[in-house]
Amino acid sequence: MLEYGIKTITTNPTLITKADEIIKLIDSRTKQTRAFVIPASYESYIGKIVKEIEYKKWAENKKKLLKNSKTKDDLKDMSILGMESIDEYLGES
Repeated sequence: MLEYGIKTITTNPTLITKADEIIKLIDSRTKQTRAFVIPASYESYIGKIVKEIEYKKWAENKKKLLKNSKTKDDLKDMSILGMESIDEYLGES
């Protein structure tokens, strides 16, 4: 695994396109990991995991929308948000 600072990637973005291994992006001021860059060649290994993460984030966002809903008819809100959101998630709008 390679480790680069964000500034290094900003000044030399070809490091990402030429990498054939995972890159860990580090914030040099806070020393915190900010992101991982995974080459497309790893897609067969991580494709399912990425889909699961995306779905969980999508579900969390929809739960927040329902929680913040101003109407009392939660079931109606859920059906409206649910159908539109599923279409949105699948890219069918």
